[in-house]
Amino acid sequence: MTDDWNPNDPDATRVLYDLDRWSFSQQAELAAELAEAEIPHTWEGSELVVPESHEALADSTIERVEQRLGIINSDDLDEMASGGPSQPASPAEPIDIPVGVAATEYDLTEWAESDRQAITLALTGQRIPYRWEDDLLLVGTDHEDVVESLMDLVETGDFASLELAAGVSESGGAAGRDDDDDLPFETLNTFFLAAERLQRNTQDADGLEQLLDALEVAEPGRRPYGVDVGLWQRTCELADELAGSLVDGDEPDHNTAMAIATDLHELLRPHI
Repeated sequence: MTDDWNPNDPDATRVLYDLDRWSFSQQAELAAELAEAEIPHTWEGSELVVPESHEALADSTIERVEQRLGIINSDDLDEMASGGPSQPASPAEPIDIPVGVAATEYDLTEWAESDRQAITLALTGQRIPYRWEDDLLLVGTDHEDVVESLMDLVETGDFASLELAAGVSESGGAAGRDDDDDLPFETLNTFFLAAERLQRNTQDADGLEQLLDALEVAEPGRRPYGVDVGLWQRTCELADELAGSLVDGDEPDHNTAMAIATDLHELLRPHI
């Protein structure tokens, strides 16, 4: 990656990608791919910013990640919701499988009711046609990859990806988790994204905001669902040190912060 690109240069032509529909884990996966491909980039909220010179490479990288993770763009949503390029159905309403469309069955007899509600909300939010027949979930065979990706997220507790589904309540949401339960996996993703940004630019305001927001809810003794205890405790330690190097004292210690952010990024990258 080139080090001379300055995203804040008013004379530099930038390309912005609105990834508001992407979950934190999906953004983290993309960030790792961009770094691997040495594509200069930064984040402005949920918008990805790259120099115009790397637009084509960024396009192909985003498309590759979308296909691998089963991420659906707005055009795909419209076609799936209606069975074609006509007017899409309301995103708040479930969409039944059209007559004559091949369907794949998933026996979810052993799934908890909260997990069934979560996958139902996810399918509705993504406008994927489906139907329940007792304990069997039926989906269009053409959507298998996307559905299995969503099911994996539900089973692993990564409920951040289900934010796109309408009707998720603040108290428990689709997952039915109480305040006393484990932290959402999104917390780990937030630390990863913050580290990804701050290791490249310790003055990245969005990266610092993400870091501080995650630290507000993070507790070393209360780990996200499915995360190893040792990994979580080390994550909290590094995040604390990173925040301290940037906000404690009279002046930020940018060299130390960059080194800590790199360590945090490398620690979390295999787990995101």
